[in-house]
Amino acid sequence: MRRLLLIIMLGCGSLLGTGASFPARLQSLTVKNFLNPDAPLVRESLVLVEGTNFTNLEENDPFGTPTTLAGVQVLADGIPQRIRSAAPTRVVFILDAAGLPTRALELRPKTGTPLTTQITLVNAWPAVVVQSTGEDSEAFIPSGLFTNDPGQTFLRPLTSDPIPVALARETLVLINGSGWRFAANVSVRLNGTPCKVVKVGPSGLFPGQDELAFLVPPILANYGPVDVVVTVAGREANYARLVLGRE
Repeated sequence: MRRLLLIIMLGCGSLLGTGASFPARLQSLTVKNFLNPDAPLVRESLVLVEGTNFTNLEENDPFGTPTTLAGVQVLADGIPQRIRSAAPTRVVFILDAAGLPTRALELRPKTGTPLTTQITLVNAWPAVVVQSTGEDSEAFIPSGLFTNDPGQTFLRPLTSDPIPVALARETLVLINGSGWRFAANVSVRLNGTPCKVVKVGPSGLFPGQDELAFLVPPILANYGPVDVVVTVAGREANYARLVLGRE
């Protein structure tokens, strides 16, 4: 009995003393809509994956969106996805439009065992890119441009400064977001007032993002702060706001 106990103790000691590793505890992945966390995942839009020890680097490539970034890869049903940013605890990638509404998601970290989970997605659900979600002056102002002169080719950026809404014509506002390129009908309301939508489609600059252009009617000139409500078939985007002045 003593000999058997000694053999067991020596065996355990050799495993611990030589640096042999036991199976690591599997970590879970948190997957959410990057721009509109309350919405489901959407085809051809940005997805956030959170966890730990994905990589020891931090890299961003919003224009090139390669399939490997900071040593990390993301696959959906075995298909490599385009990655916008990668960091030790979070990865943002573009969920390809093609594929089934339920997919197996695999994240391959720079080192270590791949992590897997199951995801589901929808065709359309709007999300707006906002400049900040803090308490600064630009909080919840959309990323975008405006002009109150249809003849102008140069558009000015949206800020917390009042947009000089024209009295004799409509003012064009273009905002960035995602989740509406495959929608049949997109609507925009400012404090309940409907605005005419004149353009819906993919961004010409950022993969995985969309653009939406609408017209602010003269009746809203000098209205002050207004809520921007973008909807697709009753599905509402995340909160955004504008400040309307007068030309």
